[in-house]
Parts: sequence; structure tokens; C-alpha cells
Amino acid sequence: MHDVEPRRLLSPDTVLRRRKANSFELATLLCSYLIGNGFAACVVSGYATREIVNNDQRRVACPYVPLVEEEEEEGKGQESKGSPEGVEPPSKYQLRAPPDLRSRYLLELEEEKLAKIKEEERKRDEERLREIEDLERPAEDLKAGHRIHAWVVVILNAPWCYKPGYRETTIDQNTGEKVLLPPSAFFIEPASGFRFEVDSPNYLGIESVWNQYNYYVNKQDPISDIKHMRWDFKHTQDWEHFLPGEPFEMREDCVVPEDQEPMTTEEELEKEKHLDLPASWVAPLSISMANFEQRYPGGAKVIFFKRSIYERFAPYSNLVGLVKRLTLFQTLDYERPVTRWEWYINRDDSLEMIVYEFEARDIEERFARGRPDSLCALRRSSEPNRECRLTFFHQYRFDSLRELVYHPTYVKEHYERREDLLYYREFKNIPRDTATSEDCKLTQITEKYHRNVAKEAVRDIATRTCLVDENRIVLQFHYGDDCITASTREFIKPPKSEMGEEVPYDPSCTSGYISNPWDPQPTKLELFLLLNKQLKAEDASTRAFYRRVVEIESLLKERRKQIESPKLSFSLFDPLRNSEARRIRLEKYEQTKAREELIKKQQADFLAPYLLRLDGSPAAKERLMAAYQDCKDDLRQFYHKLEDEMRVRLDELALEEHSLKRFLAKFQEHFEDEEYEKFIMEGENIELNKNVVQMRIENLRDEYRHKAEHLDRALYEDERLNGRAPAEVKFEEK
Repeated sequence: MHDVEPRRLLSPDTVLRRRKANSFELATLLCSYLIGNGFAACVVSGYATREIVNNDQRRVACPYVPLVEEEEEEGKGQESKGSPEGVEPPSKYQLRAPPDLRSRYLLELEEEKLAKIKEEERKRDEERLREIEDLERPAEDLKAGHRIHAWVVVILNAPWCYKPGYRETTIDQNTGEKVLLPPSAFFIEPASGFRFEVDSPNYLGIESVWNQYNYYVNKQDPISDIKHMRWDFKHTQDWEHFLPGEPFEMREDCVVPEDQEPMTTEEELEKEKHLDLPASWVAPLSISMANFEQRYPGGAKVIFFKRSIYERFAPYSNLVGLVKRLTLFQTLDYERPVTRWEWYINRDDSLEMIVYEFEARDIEERFARGRPDSLCALRRSSEPNRECRLTFFHQYRFDSLRELVYHPTYVKEHYERREDLLYYREFKNIPRDTATSEDCKLTQITEKYHRNVAKEAVRDIATRTCLVDENRIVLQFHYGDDCITASTREFIKPPKSEMGEEVPYDPSCTSGYISNPWDPQPTKLELFLLLNKQLKAEDASTRAFYRRVVEIESLLKERRKQIESPKLSFSLFDPLRNSEARRIRLEKYEQTKAREELIKKQQADFLAPYLLRLDGSPAAKERLMAAYQDCKDDLRQFYHKLEDEMRVRLDELALEEHSLKRFLAKFQEHFEDEEYEKFIMEGENIELNKNVVQMRIENLRDEYRHKAEHLDRALYEDERLNGRAPAEVKFEEK
């Protein structure tokens, strides 16, 4: 960037090739692209602040910080409320709160004290923020208002704008016609790509504006507040035009009356001509695929924002697939990092983002859809013996697992929309002893189920707790209608030594509570079947726990391998990297091209359709002669048919011409000169069509003569006919 106007401007094509430019060249390049896309864009020459001229973003808040969407939080809140784990609505049987016997006067005094304390804290916070802003304020610029800069302005409601959505109209109350609203504008800084409104303090004055049509000098106060400027270039008291009346859409008399025909471009140029300019020597703006993918000089770019560093990388420029990295710091000197976001693409493990929380020492990895394990996010800690939270795309898993929390002492599973209505399961265990190589020992299993409306509440299990160490199974059923308590049932499992093919049942080993006294007590058979079912469910959950532990350990092990040696993938249609697919396509193209060239060089086999009738049997003399004669007859009949069609058309034209002559000879005196000239022109067109048809008939005859000679020569040189009947078939060589 420069503080003075440059002595020369490089073309946009040269800027693209050099990848280095000043503000005027960057503004010209950006304006060229905007104009090519239909925007009413112009290059602005004026004055800007020191930070804008030097492209210094160190006092600008980073606009790329990811924010948590409020809609997602609201959706999660609604889900938690609707789920059994969330807060349930208060029951109508809930006890009322005791009356508040405190003095209202004392409460008001207490509230006043709290309000004063909060107000003092707010003032202290504002004072502290004000002090921080004063300390962070940059030094005074001695050249403020004298730094020359160029940027881009986009004119809204411009007459020559053809971009949809940038031309707003209103109804004129006097005429009732649609008219454009007064022009307005906004700025685009070409060095950063940020959009600024006209009241932005970053721009201090405007001297001139130009585009592909004209050069406009600002006659308004160039150092005044830019937000009060008028952007209607038709007002010559505000803008001085270098070329009067350009562009054409801005002229007052550009609307052509209905009774007049619009002038052609040549007539417009002859009527009003400003300058004779040489043809443009600037090459068209073109960016190759390789240059577009590289994007930045050297394939990387670093931007320093306020307390943050934003890094951009070209795809495939590094071996890990990193394309963006944003780091937040606590100080302006970029010390003590707080959070870091890293974005990835083209990863074979479908990794999209990694979030580092340095204070909490947490790492969160997010993945795209398509992994074999349907992993969506993985949140872990860099410290040992901390829980690891895994989130899955439950729609693509057979077990509908949505979230998994893994810790050496427990495992928590959250499910979504399972057929058995299970939505939560927790395992508590004793961690594996590495010294003795003993496996982890399961101590407790807790399972929670949604309400099954097909069952009675007294028989629909809500929570199953298997106390493995105590050999007990505790069941809690769902709340019944008009019940304030839930039914429960507890079983003491029989010893394993006594368990054979049939489970022994002891009525004294079970106890329960039924909330509704009118419900019947379960029979011994029902209790026996219920105990047998719970024992099988406990065995299934135990096996599921050990399978889950193996799955988690293998998944984490695979993730460590993917982190240590990442692999990148590429599309099948990527022409820059898929060399194998490109080689195959080129080979197919070369084969097709060689086949076409061979077909062009080969002599046409005229007898092939006729020899197929022989069915591979030895051809007799008469049949060979018949095939030869059929080949020549088909050619002659084809051209005779075309000639007959042309002759029919020629006869129709002759009849039409004869009818027109008779009509003119009979009613010649009844026509005016203009009508008579039209009939004469029609007769000339008929005569012209007759000549064209006659020439086509002669061309068909010549073409038939040449084709017949070529056919005779090809049949004379055909070895099949000469080899089968050399004496009987004689051809005259033309």
C-alpha cells in the first residue's frame, strides 16, 4: 500500500499474474469482476485512515469466530424438556409452598442495596473497559486525512445496473409509473474484502469516481461526512462528468418515443462521438484451475486481528488437509492462547474441524457423514483419566446410539428412537488392573426406557438397575394414571451354583410395591417369568458392555493412527491429481480418435448388406450377379427418388408462377403502385426458387454420376466378386 498516488496502473491481468498490487490496482481488479457480474461498481479515489491504507487489522475484531447458533441451543432445550431426563412439568399433587411471612419493607430495602451494589459493579466494569480501550487505542496519526487510497463503491438503484435485487423501484404519485429509488451506495475494501457502509469512519474523503463508462469528479465537499453525499451522477452540480451523457442509460432523452424507431449503434456513434481510443491490449481475466486452487501467494496467508490470528491455506498445500486455523489470545501481543479452531477438507477420515480449549485442556473433533463408525464428534481431554464423549449419527447406526460417554470407571450410553424404547444405559465398573492384567469388572447396570402405551403402567419397566456385586435386580415401573408414586419390584438373584437349566424360584427372594391398591397382585408364575426375563436381559447387557469396551478402545486406537499418519482423498473428477483416471480418459480418447481415422481411411464395403442374404453359403453365379445388380439399382433408385421430389417442387413453382402472371395480366389496372411492386417481388422470388431447384436437380445428377463411377470402380476391385466369378462378372474400369 502507498500513501501517494501511483504513477502507473498495471492491468488486472498483470495483477493476477504478479499477485502483488497497490490499492488502485486491487480496486480496478475487483471492480472489473463486479462489473462483469452485473453490479454497478466504480473505483473510488480518496482518503482513508492509516489502518485501512496499511491493511492493518490488529485493532479489528475477527469476524470469523464461530458462534454457537441460538436455534441449536433452543432445539436442544426443547428436546431435553420433552425427554424423560429433562425437567417434567409440575404435578397437580405437588405441595404448595408455605406463605412468605417476611416483611416487604425489609425486602425492598434489601433489593435497593443489591441494586446499588450492581450499579457500582456496572460502573466499575465500564470504567475498566474504558481504561482498556484507552490503553489499546493506537497512537495518533499525524497524516490523518492525507493518506491517498482507492477502494470500490457499489451503487444501488443505478440506471445501468442489471444485477437482480439491486434496483428498487417505487410508484410515482404524480404519474403512477414505476421509478427507481434515489441511488445509494456501500463500500468494499479490495485488500480485505470487507463491506463498509457509507458512514464508516475508515474512509475520510472522496475525490473522484470512475468506471467503464465515465470519470466523475466529486464537486461536493470531499472532506465532509461521506454519509451525507449524494450518489446520483445525473446531478452535474454534485458530479463533474469527463464524458457528457455517459452512460447512455443516464441521459434524460434516452427513452425513445413509440412513434419513432430507435437508432442503431452506428447512428448513435455518428451522432455523438467523444474520443477515438485504441483497442484494448489487456488480456481477458482468466484464472486457471491450478492458480485458483493455490489462492494465496505461496499457498498460505496469515491475518492478524485483535487478539486473534487467522490463517488460510490452499487445499492440498499440506499433508494434513488443513485449510483454515483461527487462534484466540488473551493479550494484544498474541500471548497465552485461549481457543483454537482448525478446519480440514479432503480428509480420508472425514475430519472437518478440531477445537482446542487450552484452559480446560479439552480437544473436540468433528467429522462429516460417511465414516464406517458413524462418528459425528469426539471430545476428549489431554489429561489422563478424564472422560471421553463421543457423538454419533444415530440415523446410520443399527443400535441407534446417539451419544457415548467413556470413562475408566463408567460408560454412559444415550440412544434415540430404539424399537425396545431404551434411551439411556449406564455401566459402572472397576478399571482394568495393568499390574495383574485383569480385565475390568462390571459392578452395576442402569437402563431407562420410554413409556410403552401398549402395556399397562404396572408392567411397563421404566428403570432397571442390576447390582452385580449385591446379586440384586431393582425394577421401577412407569407412573400409572392418577398415581403419585411408581410401582417397584426387587429380585435377589439365586446363586450361580444352583442355576441349572431351570431357574429356581424362591418367593421370599422378591419384594415389591404396587402404587394402585386396586391392581391385582402378580402371581408366582408371573414373578418367575419376570425374574427369568430380567436375568436374560442382564446377561445381554453384560455382553453388550464388554463389546462396547472393545469397540471404544479400537475406535480410539484407530483415531490415534489417523492423527499420526493422516491420509488425504481426492475426487474422481479432479483433473489436477487423479492422474490414473486422466490417463484412462486420454487412452479412451486416443482409441476413439484412432478408430475414427481408420474408418475414414478404409474403403466402404458396398456389398456387405447384400452378401448377408447368402447366409455364409457358397454364392452361385446368379446370386453374385443379383447382389451386384441390386447394389447398383438401389443407388439409382435413391437418386431418382430425390430427383422426382425436386421435379414435383419445380412443377409447383411453375404452376404458381403461371397463376401469378395470369392474375396480374387480368387485374393489373386495379392495383396501386406499391401493391403491384409487391406482386412483382413475389414473382421474382418464385423465379429465384425455380432456379435454385433446377440447380439442385443438376447437382443431384452430377453427384449420382460420380457415385456410380465410384461404385463401379469399388466393385471392380472387390476380390470377393472377382474370386467367385472372374469370368462371368466383367466391369468396365472408368
